[in-house]
Amino acid sequence: MRTRAMRRVTARYTWDRLRVSFWFAPAILAVLAALLAWFMYWLDGQVPNELLADSRFILAGDVDQSRTTLVTIATTVLATAGVVFTLLTLPLSTVAAQYGSRLLRVFLGDRTTQFVLGMFVGTFVYCIAAATSIQPVEIEPDAPQLTATVGLTLMMATFATLILLVQHISMMLQAPNIAAAAGAELRSVVGVENAADLKSGEITEQTLPVIGIALTAAEAYPVRSRHVGYIQTLDPEILLTLAQERDLVVRLVHKPGDYVWEGEEIALVWPASRFNAQLEKQLRRSIRIGNQRTPTQDVECAVNQLVEMAVRAMSAAINDPFTAMTCLDHIGNGLVLFARQGGENLNTYDRNGQLRLVFEPVTFEELLSAAFDMLRHASCDNATVLSYMLDVIDVIGQEIVAPEHRQLLLDHARLIELESRAGALIEPDRQRIRQQADTLAMALAAVA
Repeated sequence: MRTRAMRRVTARYTWDRLRVSFWFAPAILAVLAALLAWFMYWLDGQVPNELLADSRFILAGDVDQSRTTLVTIATTVLATAGVVFTLLTLPLSTVAAQYGSRLLRVFLGDRTTQFVLGMFVGTFVYCIAAATSIQPVEIEPDAPQLTATVGLTLMMATFATLILLVQHISMMLQAPNIAAAAGAELRSVVGVENAADLKSGEITEQTLPVIGIALTAAEAYPVRSRHVGYIQTLDPEILLTLAQERDLVVRLVHKPGDYVWEGEEIALVWPASRFNAQLEKQLRRSIRIGNQRTPTQDVECAVNQLVEMAVRAMSAAINDPFTAMTCLDHIGNGLVLFARQGGENLNTYDRNGQLRLVFEPVTFEELLSAAFDMLRHASCDNATVLSYMLDVIDVIGQEIVAPEHRQLLLDHARLIELESRAGALIEPDRQRIRQQADTLAMALAAVA
């Protein structure tokens, strides 16, 4: 079977959507703030004001003054929140214009930014909830001094987070930090944790005898897409349960990241006689189609985020080869991890060795093309970046031993050398890249 992480792909996709939204953390903090307001008001009722009269850290006053204080704090925080949202529009526009709209998810998922927004929302909700909870003086003569004091404390903490936000944005907008965040997503989708689960003793197709099945398209039931867009996730748990219960074999003819048209074939099911409209509806729930690619399962999408950032850095308007080289470092790391794991297992078997699911593979060749083709063309006039691409290929070649993978690396090294001839480079740079490519070719051709 597939790993536990892959079986929880729906939960991972849902968490990914929540993680890259500005409302999730503020909503949680708003709920906690409302609960805190009601708790503090209850606590005020348990503590007589006479015990707090001599304290210098507790706001004194009557019921009306406490209510006015809380409303004033809420108004101040709400007015300042406009400044916060203004601060956030700058990095959003900068990231979209300079690094590409795909990198917006890196900023949207930043926890510090979400926490600062949550502090403003939470403080506002706390003050409003506390102010509306205060009973008239005829009913409750004692003022909620602890409640008002906590509101003032939250306001000071909220303004402190505003300074934190300014500092954090100045660090977040630096290209190396954005590239590092995109590189972390690449490593995550490659699935280092999945490799660890496979080693823990779970059942895989290598541990059971394989029962052969002749699968021909003519005998299959074709499941067609009812939507237009990109396949965002495939849920193996739903598919495997459905296949086992109905004794079916399901082949997914597309992988996450593929674009499908309405009516296009997305899956084949054997035998067709056991499949019906109800089962087709259940199978469709396991295939999520949307308007954009997501890196939840799509390795190439995670690579494209870094490539887009690097290609934009090499544009004539920006001309930042250092950012391109930083992206290449993270791309090389992700490709090494992918090559070490051998990619996704294509087939899934049940505990009896019966084939149940067949997936389209994510190949090392596709990832190499996604990583180097566009950036190679964009960097044809920059000898430093072309040379650095060869360095990254050299590092990857030192980490993998599969002959087919080493041959693919060799092919890309030759393409980089050919690209240097087509660019506007001086002859010494072309010769240097040619010598570097020849040395790399000898290393890749050697038996590891």
